[in-house]
Amino acid sequence: MNFSFNAVTEWLDKAAQTAVANRKQVLIGFAGLVGLICLIIGYSYYNHYSQAQAHKAFQDALKYYQASVAPGARTYIKDDIIEFGSDEDKWKKVEEVFKTAYDKHKGAGIGPMFRILQSEALVNLHKIDDAVTLLESAVKALPSHEMRDFYKLKLALVKLESPTETIRKAGFAELKAIAENAAHLANEAGLYYLGLYFWTQKDFAQAKNYWQQLMVKYGMKEARDQSGFTELVKAKLKLISAEW
Repeated sequence: MNFSFNAVTEWLDKAAQTAVANRKQVLIGFAGLVGLICLIIGYSYYNHYSQAQAHKAFQDALKYYQASVAPGARTYIKDDIIEFGSDEDKWKKVEEVFKTAYDKHKGAGIGPMFRILQSEALVNLHKIDDAVTLLESAVKALPSHEMRDFYKLKLALVKLESPTETIRKAGFAELKAIAENAAHLANEAGLYYLGLYFWTQKDFAQAKNYWQQLMVKYGMKEARDQSGFTELVKAKLKLISAEW
C-alpha cells in the first residue's frame, strides 16, 4: 500500500468537520470527563481527610487507654489531664471511647484497631466472650497479613481465658496450630505461650517439649538475634530439666 500525505490531510479535515458538527456532544463528553476528574480529586481529598480524622480520634482515645489509676481518688477528666480512681472506671471509659470512635471511623484503614483496643477493655472488665467476638471481627478486617498473624495469637490467648469451654478449646487448638506452624509469623511467641499453658497445667513434659523447640529455633543464635523469650524459657527449663 502506497502512503498518501493527501489522504491523511483529507482524513484530518473530515475529522475536524465531524468534531465541529458534533461539538455539543464533544463538549458534553469533555464536561463529563472534567466532572469525573473532579469527583476523583474530591474523593481523594475526602479519603485523606477521613483517614487523618480517624488517626486523630485514635490518638485521642489512646489517652484514656494510657491514663493512670490512683485507687481511692476521684476520676478526673479535663482537657489532656486524665486520671481514674479505679480500674473499673478506666476500662469502662476506654471501652466507651473506642466504641464511639469505631462507630464514627469504621471505614478508615485504622478502623480494626479501635475494636482491638475496645476488646482489650472488655477483657479487663472480665467480659471475655464479648471481647472474643469483637476481636475475631477485628482480626479478620486487618489489612496486613503480618498484623493478622500476631493478633491471631492474641485472640487464641484471650479465648483461653474464656469461661465457656468450647471457646477455651478453640483457643487451645489455635495456639497449638500457631506453635506448630514454622511459617507463622507468631510461631516463636506461640511456642512460648503453648509451653506456658502446659506449665500452668503442670504438664511439664509438654512444656519442656515446646520450650526446647523454641530454644533450638530461636534461642541458639548470637545474643543480638536471640529470642526475647530466651531468658524466660531458660529459667523455667532449669526448674524442670537437669539438661538446662
